[in-house]
Amino acid sequence: MATSFQSCPGCESFILADTFECPECGHVFDEERSTAASDITQDVKTQNMYDACRRCGQSVRSGLVKCWNCNSFMRKDVEARYEQMQASPQRIIFSDVPADQRTELLEHRHDDRNAKSVFDAQDENDFDFTLRDGDTQDGTDDDDFELTPPMAQPSPAAKQVPSSPAVPKPPVAVTPTEKAAPTVETKKAAEAPASESRTTGDQSSDAEKPAAKINPEADKKKAPVDFDADDLVGIAFQDHKETQQRKKQKVDESRSKRILMPCTRCGAWIRVHQDQGGRTLRCRQCKVPFIVPMMKKKEKSSNAAKGKAAPQIDVSWLDDVRYHIVVPTAIVLKPGSMEKTSETVDLAFHESGLHVLKYAPPAKKSLFGKADGPPSVEEQRKQVREHVQKTGAIANLPFGELQTVDVDGLRKVRLVQPVAEAHESMFAGVPVFGSGRIALYLPLTLEDNKQVLISLPISSYRKLADQLQKRFGTELNAKHNGVPVEDEVDTLKCNLSGMPVASLKHLEYYENDPAYEMELSGYQCVTCSIAVAEAARAQQKLGGPAGKGIAKAKCPGCQNKMGLNKLFKISKSPGDAADGASEEEDVSSVFTAPLPTSATAAKAASAGTALSASDLHGTWKMISLGRAGNFDSPDDMRSAGVEFVVDGQKYSVAAGGTVQEQGTLVLISSENPAHLDQQVTEGPDAGKSHLGLVRIVDGKLQNCQAAFGEPRPESFESRAGSSDTLAVFER
Repeated sequence: MATSFQSCPGCESFILADTFECPECGHVFDEERSTAASDITQDVKTQNMYDACRRCGQSVRSGLVKCWNCNSFMRKDVEARYEQMQASPQRIIFSDVPADQRTELLEHRHDDRNAKSVFDAQDENDFDFTLRDGDTQDGTDDDDFELTPPMAQPSPAAKQVPSSPAVPKPPVAVTPTEKAAPTVETKKAAEAPASESRTTGDQSSDAEKPAAKINPEADKKKAPVDFDADDLVGIAFQDHKETQQRKKQKVDESRSKRILMPCTRCGAWIRVHQDQGGRTLRCRQCKVPFIVPMMKKKEKSSNAAKGKAAPQIDVSWLDDVRYHIVVPTAIVLKPGSMEKTSETVDLAFHESGLHVLKYAPPAKKSLFGKADGPPSVEEQRKQVREHVQKTGAIANLPFGELQTVDVDGLRKVRLVQPVAEAHESMFAGVPVFGSGRIALYLPLTLEDNKQVLISLPISSYRKLADQLQKRFGTELNAKHNGVPVEDEVDTLKCNLSGMPVASLKHLEYYENDPAYEMELSGYQCVTCSIAVAEAARAQQKLGGPAGKGIAKAKCPGCQNKMGLNKLFKISKSPGDAADGASEEEDVSSVFTAPLPTSATAAKAASAGTALSASDLHGTWKMISLGRAGNFDSPDDMRSAGVEFVVDGQKYSVAAGGTVQEQGTLVLISSENPAHLDQQVTEGPDAGKSHLGLVRIVDGKLQNCQAAFGEPRPESFESRAGSSDTLAVFER
């Protein structure tokens, strides 16, 4: 059930839509209903049927909902329904009355026969006022007396000079009403022109003629005149008038946000605020609680919301960049000599240029734990960026010092470290900013021929170069000077296991960047340059279990000392740390694809498509096994119950439901046929590796393996006298 309200044109109060007469000002909405209700009230016929009230026992006319004496419900079902409606109030939706349905404002009715009292809600405390009998429509009250403007003073020209000394008369008491009401003669004298007042007498007009000429300079030097009683009355009247106006404005503002609700118990009208929707209030007359219905507030226009929307600004930030102020004549050409003479700044990339923001030093805490001054750098950074997004401009920042390189100045930005040719470097090729760091010159004007340089690690430099190229089209030609624009990896082959070994180029840039994490992948002989994977070295215990003696260990290829030439790969990078992807061959095929069907695998094999890691995923049952290179008459293994389970990069071998072996798979699908290495981690052969070949033919998996320590088989054909095995599986 929806509850509707309408606004009274007479007093602007909200009342129920089915009310035909405003209970506050008497405005009539429906003349026919009002006349009918008045006639019914005057011509009520006496009925002979009465019912006894269940609470007080008084006789109540049949058909009435409530008792006239105690205001209780006469019927239990009506009372139950009322309590249900009070517990679940309906939401009120305001709607405007169409222009053709509006009635003209009728004259205020002074007939108070059916008028009811209007009260404020019990806990309403916005304004300390209540309506009283006799309150007018405009909000002013009828007091016993009213202050009027001060009585006008007669002009000096109207005063008559007495011809004889006058006998003083006793003072006459004047009431405020008499004093505040000037006579008609006084008003006329005050409004009369000065020329007429001079003609009232010769002596007075002659005496006043010199005073007609007013000297402005003389008036400025006159002392201020004290206020007399009439002036004080005027001031009091003006103050009272302003107070009444302010009070009326508060009343009108409060009424514009309130509606009138009838008390269901005593019938009194209660004024409630629109913010009280859903709350339980109490009637001031009968003290019975009631629930205020929910009222829908008027939403602001979309245009106003758009006008207040925060301005949009396209800006990108780069944090924690080292800022160097260099004096060319005071440079010390030693590696890392400029690392300690730097400050930390943030860079902002905007269409207006490159902005360098240097934060203020944070204030130190006193003995009492208080710090008067700038907050921490993190807090300054947060407030600055909130200010930029709020104002839509990089200006008038709350903290820090701002320097700007405009769009034209960005053309002068150049690389100063590293430089391919040492004679072209201002530092003679010496990494004064630290090994693996990249330094740039910024065209900012400073005194005493000082220059501004910034230095960054490789991850921050790539972000800076990307922003300069996208926003301003500026190229720094860093690749020509040896800066790795992208990760470059060499893939070597392990001499012991034949496994691929990743070797990351330009290692010094990644070792000095905290955004990257490196992992040891193997070693390379300094004499013959063969590679040894870390897993194979640990298996063969080359250089000891932990590899501490690898520098003096014999190379498996040239039998000379290996030397300490470590190979590394990236284990975590800023861009792809979450997905763990890498550019190495041994993890180029990730075992995460959905399970393929046998038909799909057979179709791929017949079409000559390279075997993918997803083709191996699942559970395979061994059906035959060829031993010692004899693959023409293999053993039937169906009854053995051997299962080969592949899950991601992990595998397990089970016989009769018992796991016999577990390990890691390395698939090299780029080879033809594909290589599959099984590195055993659990089981009797833990620490060893099987080198083999793999393919899928007609939906069957064929895995040809060499014995431990033997070279990889060259094909799937039988080879007499070898230790190779050929296992065939089906799903």
